[in-house]
Amino acid sequence: MTIHSPQAGPTTAASSSPTGHEEETPRRRRWLAAIIAAAVIVALAVVGAFVLSGDDDQGWETVDIGEQGQIESAMTEGGAQFQRRTDGISVEVVMTTPVPGSYEYPTGDMVPPGAATHPPITPGAEEAPEVFTLWLFAFNDPSRCTDGQCDIDDLAPGAAARGGVYQVDGRVADGDELQLGGNIRLGQQPLDGAPLDDPDNAEVHIAIAPHGRVLPDADGWRQLNSPVGNPTLWWGASSSHP
Repeated sequence: MTIHSPQAGPTTAASSSPTGHEEETPRRRRWLAAIIAAAVIVALAVVGAFVLSGDDDQGWETVDIGEQGQIESAMTEGGAQFQRRTDGISVEVVMTTPVPGSYEYPTGDMVPPGAATHPPITPGAEEAPEVFTLWLFAFNDPSRCTDGQCDIDDLAPGAAARGGVYQVDGRVADGDELQLGGNIRLGQQPLDGAPLDDPDNAEVHIAIAPHGRVLPDADGWRQLNSPVGNPTLWWGASSSHP
């Protein structure tokens, strides 16, 4: 193939260099540089993903979700999954949506000390879905929990078990299946208690709290972002160190 230069006579793409190899044109050099750069980016992405995942990351642990107020009695088998990572803890929940009116509801005054009263709580209906929130309780040193078990007493400031509580998610349950999930980070400040500092060894509890029929406007926002109730009114699951 003949290539015409505006300033030179006819030449060919196969012109030989003094070494006997094909000359590298600027266009070819740019093409090779682009290929090398792309390869470097891919390599860095793979290495970065490996570093972020961490050698100490663990697989997902699957546990049952208990009936309302009865963690020992399974409502949804295998409905909760936990993963411990060097940088935090993840949780995923998939459970059957509780049927409106079929369970016990909290009242608006069942909130932590100092918290604002929750909006009115009433059962939902087919055309009025209900709100549920997901909470995670992490006890960094479960061996120091009071009474031989980790509970609300171990969330107090200065508690030896260094427990902390976090809101992980909130959803309007508009189907037969309720899905909730999220994660907490190493060192993340909790709503109450101590930050997570030992994700690998912490004892972890989750609670799914009911908030009743979804309300409009600001009350709906408060339902999705406020604590309410107590362990006797929550569905839950727990994970000890594997």
